[in-house]
Amino acid sequence: MASLFKAISNVVRGAKDDLAKSMADPVRDGKIAIADSEKQVAEFTTKIASLVAENKRLIKQRDEAAEEVEKFTRIAQKAAQAGNEADVRSALEMKTRADERVASLTAEVAKSEQLTSMLRDQLGKARAKVAQAKSNMTRMSARVEGAKIRTELAKASSEFNAGNSPLGALDDLEKSVQEKESEAEAWEEMVGMENQGSAADLASKYDTPASALDDEVAKLMAANKKG
Repeated sequence: MASLFKAISNVVRGAKDDLAKSMADPVRDGKIAIADSEKQVAEFTTKIASLVAENKRLIKQRDEAAEEVEKFTRIAQKAAQAGNEADVRSALEMKTRADERVASLTAEVAKSEQLTSMLRDQLGKARAKVAQAKSNMTRMSARVEGAKIRTELAKASSEFNAGNSPLGALDDLEKSVQEKESEAEAWEEMVGMENQGSAADLASKYDTPASALDDEVAKLMAANKKG
């Protein structure tokens, strides 16, 4: 039973493959692929733009954190000049936290810029590929049409000698005519032979040359009639 199901599955799969091949159109599929690629490029461009905007936000936060580092450094210096140790400690703690934010944001900005650069390179290649495909579409269409014409001509050339082609029917017609002519000639010969036979019979019956004996018999018969 399993082998039967597998066989049926293979038949269905084969039918689907044959149908897919018969419905294939390289030019149509190429145009669809270009349209899909352009849509994908547009979506990719939007995502890169979002990534660039996010990177700018990170850069702004990093710059703000760097400004806080400078600010709390100045505050700590002024507090030290004022002899206020507690304020110096608080300012330095805030400066340390700002330094940590600067370091973290700097690392994130670097990663974001690296990723953005890579994605922009991929986007540029994708755009170039789509542009090349669009410029080649006319040439590809001409090649496909040429291939179709060549295939049709090759099939037509092969069908010229096929028995079921119009030319094959002409050959059959000529053979049929020749057979009819041969049959007519045969009947004519048979009729001629019969006519010749009848003439020969009549000639042998009534037109046989008289022999010497026949001549003598004829003379006696004539003399007897006179007497």
